[in-house]
Parts: sequence; structure tokens; C-alpha cells
Amino acid sequence: MRQVGAIALNTFKETIRDRVLLVIVVFALAMIVAALWLASISLGETARMMQDFGLVAVTAFGVIVAVFVAGTLVRKEVEKRTVFVLFSKPVRRGEFIAGKFLGLSATMAVVLAGMGLFLFLLTLAVAGVASWMLLAATALVYLQILVVMAVTIFFSTFSSALLASVLGICVFAAGQLSHNVLSLSRLGEGKVLQGLSWFIYLLIPNFSAVDIKPGVVGESTAAWGDVAAWGGYLVAYAVVALALASLIFGRREF
Repeated sequence: MRQVGAIALNTFKETIRDRVLLVIVVFALAMIVAALWLASISLGETARMMQDFGLVAVTAFGVIVAVFVAGTLVRKEVEKRTVFVLFSKPVRRGEFIAGKFLGLSATMAVVLAGMGLFLFLLTLAVAGVASWMLLAATALVYLQILVVMAVTIFFSTFSSALLASVLGICVFAAGQLSHNVLSLSRLGEGKVLQGLSWFIYLLIPNFSAVDIKPGVVGESTAAWGDVAAWGGYLVAYAVVALALASLIFGRREF
């Protein structure tokens, strides 16, 4: 565990210096402009529009930063050959993967916390009201990003950094639509189609199940029991992705 902690801390320091402040500043400026624009054109729906637009922006910024950083975490160490220095010490490859993931997770926690808190305060200042569920929605966006990071790291163990990042984005996009997969089974009565639909449904992380944006803007009530259950599923999904990444990385020859 000491090795994992050391790798995680080093990864956090490395990523926090390069990207976090820039991302938050750019997001803050974009949201200030958007907030002023939304306040000027909305008819009594300022808070709703700001929160809806803001959560989309938080998700987009977070996913883009996460996948492109996660895609380079392993490849960069291999290309720089710093892995040889690490593996000459009592550091196992699984510990290396875990440390990298935990370090980037801490970085993304800072990014998402900064963006979510800024959005909350900005909505409160401009619209005069902000829902606490906005912060809960930000936390669930963070959970989705952790899964995307784990999947991207998995892809990066056997592909290029760019391809891993692109595949990570594809998985995130597919996860937003995975609940529609089961509707395919209703188009016919074939057992093969139904079985294939369920296989794809379980293979692709169901991010829409933990999306509570409709609850934030008052369109529906969040079913917290279901959200908790699917949240546990996403945690397990990330663990499996990291375990597979460790297995593949452990078999690689350098």
C-alpha cells in the first residue's frame, strides 16, 4: 500500500500542476458569460437553465480532461522508460495501475469540486436560488468520470494514448444511451436478439441510471434507491476494468 500511495501522490502532484487550475478558470469564465446571457433571456427560469446548462458543461469539461489525461498516464511512463526505474523497486504492475488511477481520481475530485461549487454559488448569486441536488448531481458525474477513467486506462494498456482516449469518450457516450438498448429486444420476439440486448446492456456502463439532472431542475423526483444500486454497479465496473488493465499490463514485455 505504501507503493500505491507514493505513486498516487506523485501522479496527483504531476497532474494538478498542469491542468486543474486552467480547467477551472476556463470553466468559470465560460459560466460567467453563459450565466449573464441566460439571465437576460430567460423568463423566470434562470436557476433552472443555469443548473441544466451548467451540469452539461461540468460533465463535458470533466470527461474531456479525464480521458485525455488517463490515456497518457501509462503510455507516458512506458515511452519515457520510467517504468523500468519503478519496476526495479518492489513495485508490482497492479500497484502501478492502482496508484495512477487513485492519483488521477484525486485530481479529478479537485476539478469537479471546484466546478460544482462554482456553479452552485454562481446560480445562487445570479438567480437567487440553487438546489442542493446540484452538488449531488456533480458527485454522480464524478462517479461516471471515474468509470470512464478506469476504462480509458484499460484501453491504454494495449493501444495508443489517442485511441484509448477516443474509446473512453465512446464508452461514455454509449453509457448515456445504454438504457435504450433493451428497447431493441421489444422489436422482435427472438431469443437471440433479447440475449444480445441484455449482453450489450450489461457490457456498457449504464450512466443514465445515475443521471439526476431532471431531479435538479424539478422535472422529476430522483429514485435514490435505484441510484444507489446503480452506483454500486458502476463502482464494481471500474474495479473490474482496473483489474483487467493490471492483468494485461502485467503480461506486457518491456
